[in-house]
Amino acid sequence: MADEVSFLNTRFNRMSWSEAIDRLLTQLLMRQGGRVYYANAHTMVTASQNPALAKALAHSDLLLADGSGVCWGSALLRTPLVHNLNGTDLVPALCKEGAQKNLSVYLLGAKPGVAEEAAANLKNAYPSLVIAGTHHGYFSRAETPQILKTIRAARPHLLLVAMGVPQQEIWIDQYARQLRGITCMGVGGLFDFVAQRVPRAPYSIRAIGMEWLWRLAMEPARLWRRYIIGNFVFLGLVIANAITPNQDEQTT
Repeated sequence: MADEVSFLNTRFNRMSWSEAIDRLLTQLLMRQGGRVYYANAHTMVTASQNPALAKALAHSDLLLADGSGVCWGSALLRTPLVHNLNGTDLVPALCKEGAQKNLSVYLLGAKPGVAEEAAANLKNAYPSLVIAGTHHGYFSRAETPQILKTIRAARPHLLLVAMGVPQQEIWIDQYARQLRGITCMGVGGLFDFVAQRVPRAPYSIRAIGMEWLWRLAMEPARLWRRYIIGNFVFLGLVIANAITPNQDEQTT
C-alpha cells in the first residue's frame, strides 16, 4: 500500500507514476468508484481559504501531488511527495493503458464544444478507448439531476470533471455518492490541452518544473494572480508550517 503523507494539513497519497496507474486501473476496472483529485500549489492556497474545498480534499479516496511546487514544499517540510503526478500527463497515460481493457470515459466540463474535441482526440490516439459521453460544464443547478441521470445510464468507469478548482472538487464531493461504481476525477484544464485549445509547454520546460511560467506567459491576464500572488501565498503557508509544524505532518 502506498504511503500517506500529511502536507499543509492535507492527506496525500505518495506513490510513483507506475503505482498511480496500477492503482487507478484497479479502482476503475473493479468498479470501486470514489473521488480522485490532483492538488498543486494553487489548490493548497485555495483550500486554506475555502472550507468547502478543504472538506472535499479530506473526503478524497486518492489525492495526488500535482506540480513542482507541492513536491518542493513537501520536501522542505520533510514529508517529500517526490513524484509529480499531474493529471495533464497522467490521464492520457491512464487512457492509453485502460483502452486495452475497454476502459470507458465520460468527459464533463469546459466550454461548449471543448469536451467533444478532447474526446475525439483521445479516441484518435487510443482507438479502443470507449467514450461513454460528453457534456460541457456550463449547466445550472436545476439541470444537474438530468446530467447525473445521463451519466449513470452511460455507466463509464471514469468520469473526468473539468470545472476548475475549487468548483470541480466541491461538485464531485457533493454528487459522487449518486454515481456508484464510477470513479470521479477532477482534471482542471485538461480538456483544453487535449482539445489543443491551449498549447502545452515544451517537454524541456516541463522537465525542470517551470510549466507554470509557460502558462503565465501564454495567459497572463487570466493567470497572473494565481501564479504571482498565489505562489507567494503558498510559500508563506510552507514557511509558516515549517516554523510551527502541525503534529499530523508525518508519513504513515
